[in-house]
Amino acid sequence: MRYPAEARAARIIVVGLAITLGLFSFGLGDELGIADAARADALGNVLIYSRLIAAVAALFSILRPSFAIFPMVYFAFHKDVTRAVSGAEELGRNDYAPLIEVGLFLACGLLALSLLQGLSRLKLFTRNVPSLNELGTRDFAAQAAGILLLAGIGAHFGNYFMSGIAKVTLDGGPLSWILENPTSSIMLAGYGLGAAPLGFSESLLALAYEAVRAVQIPMNVVILAAQLLCFLAFLRRRWLIGLTAFFDIMHIGIFLLSGALFLHWIILNSLIVAALTRMKENSFSTIAVVTGIVVTIFGDAVFYNARLGWYDSRQIRQAHFEALTKEGDWVRVAPSFFRDASYLLYGRHFGYQEYRRESGHVPTSAWGQIGIRQVQPKSSDVASSNYEIMKLTKECAYPVELAITPPDYDAARPAPFILGQHNRAANLANSAVAVGYNFYPHHHYSMPFLHRAFEALEPRDIVAYRYRVDTVCLDVAEGKVVRRLMTQTFGPRIDVRQ
Repeated sequence: MRYPAEARAARIIVVGLAITLGLFSFGLGDELGIADAARADALGNVLIYSRLIAAVAALFSILRPSFAIFPMVYFAFHKDVTRAVSGAEELGRNDYAPLIEVGLFLACGLLALSLLQGLSRLKLFTRNVPSLNELGTRDFAAQAAGILLLAGIGAHFGNYFMSGIAKVTLDGGPLSWILENPTSSIMLAGYGLGAAPLGFSESLLALAYEAVRAVQIPMNVVILAAQLLCFLAFLRRRWLIGLTAFFDIMHIGIFLLSGALFLHWIILNSLIVAALTRMKENSFSTIAVVTGIVVTIFGDAVFYNARLGWYDSRQIRQAHFEALTKEGDWVRVAPSFFRDASYLLYGRHFGYQEYRRESGHVPTSAWGQIGIRQVQPKSSDVASSNYEIMKLTKECAYPVELAITPPDYDAARPAPFILGQHNRAANLANSAVAVGYNFYPHHHYSMPFLHRAFEALEPRDIVAYRYRVDTVCLDVAEGKVVRRLMTQTFGPRIDVRQ
């Protein structure tokens, strides 16, 4: 079935998403390299051929909405295969799942609309049901396409709305995030992880950090207001365009300042702006506008909505792998090296569960996020709420200098994970068509200038790895980023060469 002529705006989004995911498929990599023999045999060449089919289908999506479905499904399938074969169960979905759901919703909706139009032209179906003839009219198709488009945009805007809700429902009260959260700390965390684009100049990063910290509260107010009130933008096409563009500017700013790249969201927002600018101001019916508002507010019951609301910290638990070279030097491994599983190293800690086990480390993610999984500390802990933890970590005062620092992650999991990852890297290094890990569509990129030592290594130069967990206090002083190590845990050495 062809695209309905009345759905040009929705077509722009569907085709744009399909081509984007089709192109991304070439950078996804070969998961067989990290799978055990049994799983590799079971998968066979499915991933290789599926990647090619996804790319071809993306091109044909220009002609038919049905072709757009395959690259979207393939991308989600690839992510789930990664979880299964790598053991990286904590891989997040926030960066890509909303985009795929919106794309599938619009593609299937346009396919259904086209099918209804086709049926309305068949006298066999319409001779006894005159009302079906209305399905073939341009007026009906235009209204249906408008409802479908705003519902799809509402599904995406639900991510912003629910993120706002997550912020005002934090355990410190509805205003705690606005007035007390050290949002600027994410810049220091990004630098500590080696993901900050401004990291090429510590003095520039320090200057930017001081500037953002100075306007932190009004910045928090603007961001939260835009998220909580985003549903009002559906009342005017210009408002919808303006707010979508604002969200894109916000994402680009976050990337430049910290390194967190919502590339999929940026692309989707750009496609939405491109689609809406080709429409007239009064193109949408009242039903379409109401649909967009309702889906934004209540769509979380049906769609996957990211809930990006937590407290930030400059006292951070940061974990990473180190590689041992043949010369005997330990070198920090760039998280992007792990390609599809890089999110695990940036945001999670191999099954680390906040407050579930005794720990000598501060209970944050690698980005300094507190309460990201909405888990509350026990009353017997150092702090009885995430809000109290945030208050302590703002001053780097969360106590971690304990005599014993047992790992509160599954210490056995890093070994099979790193062996599979190293094996794949070695195979790709010998491949004639190898795609470097920096070309993978990461949520966070390891800036090469912050990982020069590792970038200079080849897999054959590495003899072993180890997993390292640090609790650090990050700050800025005299134009430099200051990193104070508070406590440290080393995992066992993992040999990759006999």
